[in-house]
Amino acid sequence: MSARGWFGTWLRDWRIWGGLWLAGLLVLAGLLLWDARSWLAGAPDASFRATRLHQWPLSLLWWVLLPAVLWLQHRLTRLDRHWPWAIALHTLMAGLITGLFILLAAIRLLVANHLPWSFLPVILHDLRGVGRWDYTPLIIYFMGVTVLYAVGYHRQWRAGQLLTGELRVANARLETRLVRASLDALKMQLHPHFLFNTLNSITSLIRNDRTREAEDVVAGLGELLRRALEHRQEALDTLEHELEFLRRYFEIESIRFQDRLQVEYDIAPECLSALVPCLMLQPLAENAMKHGISRDPTARLLRISARRDQGRLELTVDNDGPPLPRDELVAATGIGVQNTRTRLHMLYGDEARFELRDQPPRGVRARLILPFTLPPAP
Repeated sequence: MSARGWFGTWLRDWRIWGGLWLAGLLVLAGLLLWDARSWLAGAPDASFRATRLHQWPLSLLWWVLLPAVLWLQHRLTRLDRHWPWAIALHTLMAGLITGLFILLAAIRLLVANHLPWSFLPVILHDLRGVGRWDYTPLIIYFMGVTVLYAVGYHRQWRAGQLLTGELRVANARLETRLVRASLDALKMQLHPHFLFNTLNSITSLIRNDRTREAEDVVAGLGELLRRALEHRQEALDTLEHELEFLRRYFEIESIRFQDRLQVEYDIAPECLSALVPCLMLQPLAENAMKHGISRDPTARLLRISARRDQGRLELTVDNDGPPLPRDELVAATGIGVQNTRTRLHMLYGDEARFELRDQPPRGVRARLILPFTLPPAP
């Protein structure tokens, strides 16, 4: 345990404070009794006026009363929702303590003047008449209770702040886990979609006796899946790694399309190290091929571009196929498009945008605008 933690535990241990109070009480009582031993023994030359019982201030009585005051304040703290009761009980306690101080002052005068106990009411009346009743204990009591309440509420506020901070951290961790689980689920939706298309391609190659090409597709698919599984727990990766994955995908598709597929890259060098969502470009490229090159035998070009615009990264996937049907362009209900929008919102909120629009006279453009971020330094 650290020194600070040990000190905090020491401060909160009531047994330590109780032991200190009892030790102080025994020392105080011992000094007073030892000093008054001659007077208590009835020595003829001993006088009460010469003892510390008479000379020392009555404020020492607070040490005796301290546990009772602290106990009452602690108990009444639980009645915070019933303030009238708490105020009434504190007022009663303050009145009793003030009366005790006045009574002890009167007893001092009684003993110092060698008067019988029957004169005690007279002395109390005379002290009141000359304004010698001291109400200072009343003020001290309320000031002390106010300080105790302030300290107690401050400790509760600090505890609440710490608890709030811990809850915020726990909620942030939980949200991070939920986002990661959702992102993984979205990526798992993309895998069957891509696998279905690729397996159809393999089946078509086998039926056309293109077994060698079918083997190459299977080998490429295995490598692609291996790379995908390696990054299944990552939400972001560098654009360079994303493009490597995309090139593997195009190697598979080029076997299916043979010489029809022409892929161009227009990547600004400073963008290669930027962070992008994993497996974000592959479904966009797949949609470009499905809705563009597959529909029009004359279409063949697919261009991947990346450039930096100040603090933003702009990625585009273009094809030179036919324009999208109006309903598909407006609704954008495909798996790839839906997942792209959802993942961007989960990762970046309103700081990212996704656009899908025609590029007259021919072609369709998918455009991503992301915050330009770099991986942390190793």
